[in-house]
Amino acid sequence: MAARSAGELEGKVAIVTGAAQDRSIGRGIAVVLAERGADVAVNDVAHEDEAAGRVAEIRELGRRSVFIQADVVDPGECERLVEETVQRLGRLDLFCANAGVAYWQQLADVTREAFDAIVGVNLHGCFFGCRAAAAQMRRQGEGGRIVVTSSVNAVMPFPTLGVYGATKHAVAHLVGVMAREWGEHGVTVNHVGPGWVDSNINDRSPDFATEELRAAARERVHVGHRPVEPREIGEAVAYFASAGAAMTTGAFLRVDGGLVLGKY
Repeated sequence: MAARSAGELEGKVAIVTGAAQDRSIGRGIAVVLAERGADVAVNDVAHEDEAAGRVAEIRELGRRSVFIQADVVDPGECERLVEETVQRLGRLDLFCANAGVAYWQQLADVTREAFDAIVGVNLHGCFFGCRAAAAQMRRQGEGGRIVVTSSVNAVMPFPTLGVYGATKHAVAHLVGVMAREWGEHGVTVNHVGPGWVDSNINDRSPDFATEELRAAARERVHVGHRPVEPREIGEAVAYFASAGAAMTTGAFLRVDGGLVLGKY
């Protein structure tokens, strides 16, 4: 086990949803928070084998970690996720609504099953998870931080990601309302907008199906001509969790290397 060192999130407990898989934004968030001192409850709906590796990785950093399997689409499961985290880790200070799914389809081809899956995880899961977390933070009476993984799709329409983008627009609106309603309890709510991240969720994207397409995509990223690393999303989340962001709420931080800025 690595030597435990104090960090700015020492003594804090975080939940990161959708954090089990090795090539995921959730992993980047969970590891960075642990490096900053937080104990982390890793959540996912499946991927138990990879989740065991995530828990071990966090414990190697000298932090406590547990895996709590729960389907965030279900409001009762979100409440259980929070309750079990508090039972096992003692409290809740930071909730990261990160779980998400995407399907690349023209709107004319979107099936009811795909629509329900995208809206269920990206919108229902975000809302019910954040609400359960905020209720626990109010019970503790010490405030807290909620950070949502939205997307550059929250501000820019992308073809074949219409339903996905619609959920991210909705999430951006929810963040603002949650920030307004929960601010009086000391709970801040912000969202991070990843651009192209080389993670498992993008493996099915037609934009990255060949090396030629990936090269073209890299050229559209103005800083570094490369995809964003999952831990770079984690760094943005860690900022919103830090003392320096105590008065920041309802904010949107794009981490996309300038992808949405366009050519000119």
